[in-house]
Order: sequence, then structure tokens, then C-alpha cells
Amino acid sequence: MVDIFVSDTEKAPVKGNWSSVELKEKTPSTENGSSKVAGKDENKNTLSDSRAIITLSKSMFNAGVFSLPYAWKCGGLWATFVMSIVIGSLNYYSAFILVRSSQHIAKKVGREALNYGHFSKRICEMSDIKWLRNHSKLVMIIVDMTILLYQLGMCAVAILFISENLTHLFGHLIGGEKHHQMIIFASITLSTILVTNCFTNMRVIYFFAMVSTVFLAVGAAVIIQYTPNHWTELPAYTSFTDFLFMIGQLIYAFEGQTMVLPVENKVRNHEAFLAPCGILTITFGICSFFMQFLGFIGYTTYGAETGVTITENVPNDGFYNTVTICLIMQSILGNGMAMYVIFDLFENGFKAKFGKIFPRFPIKVAAKLFRIFFVFVTYLMVLIVPHLDIMCSLVGVTTGTLCALIYPPVFELICFWDDWKKADSSFCRSLKVIRNVAMVSLGIFFIVGGVYANALEFIKAAKKDHLLDFVSATQSYNGTLLLN
Repeated sequence: MVDIFVSDTEKAPVKGNWSSVELKEKTPSTENGSSKVAGKDENKNTLSDSRAIITLSKSMFNAGVFSLPYAWKCGGLWATFVMSIVIGSLNYYSAFILVRSSQHIAKKVGREALNYGHFSKRICEMSDIKWLRNHSKLVMIIVDMTILLYQLGMCAVAILFISENLTHLFGHLIGGEKHHQMIIFASITLSTILVTNCFTNMRVIYFFAMVSTVFLAVGAAVIIQYTPNHWTELPAYTSFTDFLFMIGQLIYAFEGQTMVLPVENKVRNHEAFLAPCGILTITFGICSFFMQFLGFIGYTTYGAETGVTITENVPNDGFYNTVTICLIMQSILGNGMAMYVIFDLFENGFKAKFGKIFPRFPIKVAAKLFRIFFVFVTYLMVLIVPHLDIMCSLVGVTTGTLCALIYPPVFELICFWDDWKKADSSFCRSLKVIRNVAMVSLGIFFIVGGVYANALEFIKAAKKDHLLDFVSATQSYNGTLLLN
């Protein structure tokens, strides 16, 4: 199944995204073998610097940010304050070295852009390590599957966030236990998510980003102004397992990591992406500040009563309900951005393989079915883990940590090793190796510890759900006996 999705993509003349087949016929090659959109088509389906910042920022600002106050509650006020700065800095650095390595390899192979999977394949093919050269396709598949699971996890979180808020607003109309209400509202949400994922053009994604950002700004502003603050009463830190649980949620909050290369591939001025005051720096600066601010204000406002999503804490009346609906709308529109990465990686290869196997089947219908399939996969994930806090943290400490803290430093070592040997002294080269190895080691620690903490939380939640089911069934049975 993996081979069906990725094998033909690597043969495309223009590398890096699902639209490469469409570009092939209308973009001549330059002398170095790269392809460039010419003339009036140059700006088609591309992004200016400002649009790139908005699109990338919106990929960070999704459902996860409204669970940040709960992350602060799990980790404690000052422990989470420090770790928010650390995680934000690590995410920025990893995105920076990822793009720098990708641009370096793209120039070497004569291509303008590389997506995450093909970048990993090319970098292994050019390595001095024989095992990496012989298993470059395996590395690409592993990276692509990591990104696939990461994006599916994000989409599942979006559905859970929407369901959590719909339960908060309308759960009393349905009755029953909360996790049953969550499943019902997740099923209702599925239809709207299917519609938004029919669009994969980057300009359409940008439009969704703009509209959902308005909803996000309105919701955040209203929540922030509701601030009965009591930060002096809150604990500075909590238990070790809660600390690890918090780490996963903080890493997840930077959920736009896998959108970095797709946006960089679509930006018109690639040099501006890594400039000191360029697209990446501005985006991560804005996102880090906003996340730090929202997490701090949310937790110090509601303290021990902080809910899984901060919208649970605002008053349940007409005005605040309107704000909650705005946040639901931004999550519905933002869901398409997470799915875009999946389509960017796999749809082109899928259509090529599917067309060979079923030549008479309409390829546009097949593409729509491809998207619908993955939307239903996210719905299945929601049914398995119908808990927003656990899903956020679990996705963050597994695939999120791999994409943010493991893969980028490893690929930088492979990419620049020869250059470092030629240009740097042994001492400088050793410092760079130690820096990257330390980052990978920290990522491995987060994964192992985070999975353990999430397993404990999942067992606790499962026991609670089964207990509620048992109590509900017992009450129903006793009521039937009384009627008889």
C-alpha cells in the first residue's frame, strides 16, 4: 500500500508536491535541470511572503492551542513556562535546519523544491554511508508514514476539539454520558470535514487560513479578556508523569511542522524563507509568543478548574456560545490544512498507480475517494481514543517529536557532514555533532517518557468510561425493575 502511494512520485520530473504532474507539461527546464514556472503562470498556485506567513501561522494555530492552558495545568505554572520557551526554540531550530538542508540538497540535485519524504531519500542517496544509500527508499517510506500518522492525528484532534465544544454547547439536548455525546457529535462533524477536504489548491488553503484566522482571533480575544486572575495560588510544578504528559501537548501545539516544507516549496522568494527576519523567523516568533500568552493567561485565569479545552471554562451563554461556534468553524476550515500535507505527499503517486490498474475509472472520482478514505481513518482514530487531551499529547510525543526533534538533526548531520569536514575545525565539527546528538537524545527521552505517561492516562480514562457505562446500565436496569 505504501509503495502504491510513493513509488511513482519519485519519478516525476518536477519534485516535491502533488501538482508536479500538472506542471510537467507547461514548465520548461532550466540549464541545471530544475523546472520553473514561466511567464504568466509564474505566480499561479504560489505564495507571497505575507501569504506564506499567514498560511504557516494558521497551520500552527489550530485546535491544539486551546488545550495549552490544560497543558500548563498538567505541568505546573513555572515548569511549563520554561518548557514552553524550550519547546518553541527547539521547534524553530529544527524547522530552520530542515529547510536549510532541503534547500542544500535541492540545489545539488538540480531541483527547486523537495518534500519531506523525497528530501530524506535524496539525502540518503548522496550519503557516504553504504547502508543509507542502499536503503534510501526505506528511509523515505518511514518518513512518509511518520508524517502520514502525524497529520492523521492532527485531523483527529480537530474532530475531537469540535466534538468537545459541541458537547459543551448541546450535550444536554442529547443526554447520556459525555463520551457517548462526543462520538455522536464526531459523527455529525464528519460530513463537514469531508466537504473542506475536497480542496487541495494552495490558494484555496490560504483562503481557508484567512477565514479561520479571523474566527481564531475573535475567539482568543474574547477568552483572554475574561481574566479573573489568581496566578499566585498555582503550583510551580507537578508530578513527573504529568510533566511528561504536558511535554506532548506543548510539542503538539506546534502542529505546523510538516507544513514548513510544503509552504517553502510554494513561496515565490525562497531566499526570504530563512532570512534573519524572514518568513520562518516571523512565523515562529508570532506563534511562540501567542502560545505562551494564551497558555499562561488561560491557566492563571481558571487554575485548577481549567478544562481540556479552554472553551469549556467560558460562561455558557449566548455571546460566549457565539465565540465557541467561531472556534468550531476555524477548526473545520483548519482541518483541510493538515490533510493538505497528506495529499501533497501521496495523491500524485496514488493517481498514477490507480490509473494503471483501473484505466477506465474516472481519475477525479478516484482522487475524491482517496481523500474520503483518509478522513474516515481520522474518524476511526476518534472512535478509538475519544479524549482530546490524550490524543493531543500522544500525537505530540510520538510522530510530532520524530518530525520536530529526531529527523531534522539526523538529516542535517548527513547533509552537511562533508562540508563540515572541509570547512570546520575538529572542535567546531564536534560541537555541531554534540548539539544534534543531544537534540535527538532529548527527543528519544520525550518519546519513551511521553508514551508511558499517555498509557497511564489512557488506562485511567478507559476505566472511568467503563465505570460510567456500568453505572448508567445499572441505573437503567434498576429503573426498569421499579416500573415493573
